[in-house]
Amino acid sequence: MFLLLVACAVVSLGDETKAPAPADPAVTGTITDAEIAEAARQPLPPRELKADPGRQNFDLKGDSKALFEKVAGAFHLLVVFDSGYQPTKEFRLQLSGVDYKEALRALQDAADSFVVPVGDRLILVANDTQQKRTELESTASIMIPVPETISTQEVNELATAVRGTLDLQKLTIDSTRRLVLIRDRVWKVRAAETIFHDLMQPRAQVAIELQILASDQSTSKHYGLQLPTASSLVSFGHGLTGWPVNQLSLPAGFARFLTFGGGATFLGLGIADSTLFATATRSTSKSLFDSELVALDGQPASLHVGDKYPLVTGLYLTTPGTNGYIPPPQFSFEDLGLILKVTPHVHGLDEVTLEVNAEFKLLGAGGFNGIPDIASRKFESKVRLINGQWAILAGLLTVQDVKTITGIPGLTLIPFLHETTTSRDRSETLIILKPHLLVMPPTEAVTHTVWIGTETKGRNL
Repeated sequence: MFLLLVACAVVSLGDETKAPAPADPAVTGTITDAEIAEAARQPLPPRELKADPGRQNFDLKGDSKALFEKVAGAFHLLVVFDSGYQPTKEFRLQLSGVDYKEALRALQDAADSFVVPVGDRLILVANDTQQKRTELESTASIMIPVPETISTQEVNELATAVRGTLDLQKLTIDSTRRLVLIRDRVWKVRAAETIFHDLMQPRAQVAIELQILASDQSTSKHYGLQLPTASSLVSFGHGLTGWPVNQLSLPAGFARFLTFGGGATFLGLGIADSTLFATATRSTSKSLFDSELVALDGQPASLHVGDKYPLVTGLYLTTPGTNGYIPPPQFSFEDLGLILKVTPHVHGLDEVTLEVNAEFKLLGAGGFNGIPDIASRKFESKVRLINGQWAILAGLLTVQDVKTITGIPGLTLIPFLHETTTSRDRSETLIILKPHLLVMPPTEAVTHTVWIGTETKGRNL
């Protein structure tokens, strides 16, 4: 009865807002130079038998010793037996269409024995007991480098899972050197290495194409009749024989006067000019921001388009007339403009979920103690897209209409007897995203099936 282990390439994404899990003290530690040298002296894989290829049929009868010799001889292999080997009683072995590994595995199970390769064409056969396996099964050490894309927390989780599955004798993670040391029997070490490489598949990588479309339109009109809003009353003296004109002090801006009187007083009312006018302006601007973000599956990517505005956070004030050193003011910088944060989550090869957090900040019209207000618009959403599909995330629309009427009270109610100014400002901003899968997720990668035998009787072939 054999145990089948299938290694699936699953990488824990985790939650960045949560504190990392504490490291398992059973798998963390320091790898010494002597252990690295030992792993270099005992590289895997171990010696492989160079048996004849092909498949054969067997119908044999005899004790275990005789059957091992006949099966091994059929593939041109030599057999030596342990000094204390006890053959079993006679039994019949029937196999059809098997290679040398399948034949030796079936025979060692039927004969309660185990095979250890000791040469290219030489095998050692011993009774399958725990003591004999400890004496004859070879051990090995390997060193597995940890890629930079995998965090220490993820390696600890993988190491704990592999160690618990195979019950390894020694498994140590050196976070400083980013190495994993495994030492145990060869068949366990080989299985652990295969599972480790399958589980350390790189995360999926997504390229996010980002476009920001902005359109601004501004129109203004200024028309009407500009009437005088002030006049001047001037005294020219007594009657028509009053003061000469060149001796009068005339108010500025008045050259013509409407006179009246002529008796005891001779007065003049200044007459100003009126202006009929009309002006119109129109301006349009369009802009396109095109960029691309690359992010790992489950990891956020950020983009800031705008300025950093300094805000005063501390001032040192002194009383007038005092001298001395005044420390400079303290500032903090506020990000203005568009702040975009996108976190992709890959679903197979066809779909991607984008977790979007967009914020648009501008200086407000008000303030307090010289510190301006910050006008902020925030957008949070999740959208699931097909690979290569566009998504319209948000549209920012701003419309401002202003109308100003200037004139003499009462006359402003009469059309064209006043001055009118109108303006209209319209601003539109559109954010669209399109994901492209660059690296497929580890769940889509081909993994290995590892046959290791039972917990106490591992496979050496």
